[in-house]
Amino acid sequence: MWRSWFAYKKGKRPTAGLHEFQYRLEENMFKLFCDLNRGNYRHGPYRKFVVCDNKRREVSVSGIRDRVVHRLIYDYLVPIYDRTFIFDAWSCRAGKGLLGAIERAQEFTKKNPRAYVWKADIRKFFDSVDQGVLLGAVFRKVQCPKARWLIREVVRSFSQRENFYRNAHRQPHQPDLRQHLPE
Repeated sequence: MWRSWFAYKKGKRPTAGLHEFQYRLEENMFKLFCDLNRGNYRHGPYRKFVVCDNKRREVSVSGIRDRVVHRLIYDYLVPIYDRTFIFDAWSCRAGKGLLGAIERAQEFTKKNPRAYVWKADIRKFFDSVDQGVLLGAVFRKVQCPKARWLIREVVRSFSQRENFYRNAHRQPHQPDLRQHLPE
């Protein structure tokens, strides 16, 4: 858990929330540890806000406690999944990143000057992921009951129902996917 805390904290801007969590760091980490071990952990609410950089986007952010848990899950899943990815998967991987992806794309375009580059963005991708399908795919490789419980808790914390109704005018026939979640 401590490795996950320090990995999460690395590069974060100092905010009031971060200072507050750090002020009682040992107490907060011990309570989180106990909640996780006893199966009492519940993911907190998301803070939502709108960002207008290149385009208008709604962002959902978890609290610090939950982001430490997200990092804990990430650290657990990387050794399981990283070796299954193709070389040119660049996001959230050790030794990779945006700059590496750009350099690799430039390398390809130099070798193939008549090639095309397609940049795409799927609107509301994370809002529309079928949680049952996602959990089913994860659980094919994750057998540990505690890990399954925690992953399920985090995935289910994001309310697809809320996003389904908010975006109903764009996706009129999308079913309520939560009824298909594996137990």
